Formats: sequence, structure tokens, C-alpha cells
Amino acid sequence: MKKRIAFALIIASAVVFVLTACSAKNGAMKDYAYEEEPAEYNGITDMSQGKSEGEAPAQKLIKRYRLSAETKEYEKTLELIDGAVSDLGGYFEKRAENNSYGRYDARLLTAVIRIPEDKAESFLSGIKGISNVKSFTKTAENVTEAYIDAEARLQSLEAEREGLLNMISSVDSAKEYDFWLTLHREISDKEQDIASLKARLRNYDNLVSYATFELDLTEVKEYTEPEKEQFGTRISTAFTDSWKRFAENFKDFAVSLVSAMPTLLTFTVISVVIFLSVFLPIRGARIRRRKSQNDK
Repeated sequence: MKKRIAFALIIASAVVFVLTACSAKNGAMKDYAYEEEPAEYNGITDMSQGKSEGEAPAQKLIKRYRLSAETKEYEKTLELIDGAVSDLGGYFEKRAENNSYGRYDARLLTAVIRIPEDKAESFLSGIKGISNVKSFTKTAENVTEAYIDAEARLQSLEAEREGLLNMISSVDSAKEYDFWLTLHREISDKEQDIASLKARLRNYDNLVSYATFELDLTEVKEYTEPEKEQFGTRISTAFTDSWKRFAENFKDFAVSLVSAMPTLLTFTVISVVIFLSVFLPIRGARIRRRKSQNDK
């Protein structure tokens, strides 16, 4: 009987060893695959490096910033903003100043500022450093598809115009005046459409290469204190957050359970095999022994 138990334990140990080795191998493969994935910036894969033919083009994003800020030193802050715009290679698209704003006759600057896209975050940090930013929003509009469509349409129109130019060069305007006039009008329409598309693409390029800042800067005597969250709002937020955490934890538990299913099933099979090969014979032998003793 001891031999049977030892044999079953050896089988179980061997199966566990094989499963552990396979799991470690799969884990190593997953780690290697993860290291090979391309890095992402804000959820958008960087296509600018290692781009090959047929690969998706770089994303074209129009970034806009909306800021409402306060300052106790209006003139000094204005000088710093002007200097930053100039140093970063930006410009004021719109600018208006009100020297009698509100009940305290405060000064107000309303401006639309264009800053090179790669220096936008630096400009934003500067604004936050020299003023009290009350509100701030940032948006990024993806115009990649629209840009590609416009480029494709432009190429098609240019090809059509080239064909019409070749055709009209072979037409005798005196003998085939009506046909020549029709071709001339078609060419004119194509050129207008081409000019419109080129203007749209230039506008896209400008909006993508320069981030747009809409800034309201107000002169104040004291900075506005942030509004304290009410008790009821805090309770509601905490309750919502707790349910979100519970949902996320449950998802993790479900994924872990599914991942462990092969191992759990294997251990179940091993347990059944051990039970059938070891404990059932022992029980049967006991039953037969008791029966023989009763017969005596």
C-alpha cells in the first residue's frame, strides 16, 4: 500500500514540475514580447521613427489650450508673457486689453497666442509660474484622416487638370471653339478646387505646427481661493470611487481565475487519480476485512 501512495505522489510531483516549467517559459515569452512593443505618447503610437513604406502616417493633432488666470502684478506679468512669446518663436494672433474691468476697475488681457507645438508645454509651465491659473483645459483634435483625404483629392485634381491641359493643347480653338471653351472652363474649375485644397492643407499645417492658447489674464488684489468641495459631493465621489475600485478588483480576480483554470483542472484530475488509485483500494480492503470477520 505504501508503494501505491509513493507512486501517486511521484506522478503528482512530476506533473506539477512540468506545469511550472511551461508557465515560466510562457511568462518569459510574454516579457520578451512586451519589450518589443513600440512606445506610445498619450495613447498615440509614435510613427515618426522607423517609418517604412506602407506604414501609417504620423498623427496630425491640433492642440488648443484655454486658460483663465489672475495676477497681482499686471504689468510685470504682461512683460514676462511678451518676452516668453518672443523667445519661443510664437506670436499674438489676437490681443485686447481692458483698463477698466469689473467693479474694481481692474485691467484685463484677452489674447489668442500661437506657440510652436514642441514648445507649448514650456509656455504653459511659464504661465502657471507667473500667475494664478483659475481654470485650464487642453484639447487635441486629430485631423490626420481629413489631411490625408485632402492630399489624395489634390493629387487627383492635379492629374485631371494635366489631362485637360494636354487635351486643350491639341484642340483648334477656331474650328472647335465650343469644345475648347468647355475644356477651358473645366480647367478653370479644377484650378479653383486645387487652390482651395492647397489653402486647406496650409491651414492644417499651421494649426498642427503651432499650438493655440486662449488666455484671459485679470488683475486682482487677492487671488481667488479654490472652492471647497461640499460634504455631500465628497460622499458621492467616495461612493462612486469605491464601486469603481471594486469593479476593477473584480476584473483582476476574474482574469486571474481564468488564467489559473488549467492548473486547477490539472490538480483536480491528479486528486481524482490519487483517490481512485490509493484510497478506494484501502477502503475496499477494509470492507472485505470486516466482512470476513463477520462471517467468522
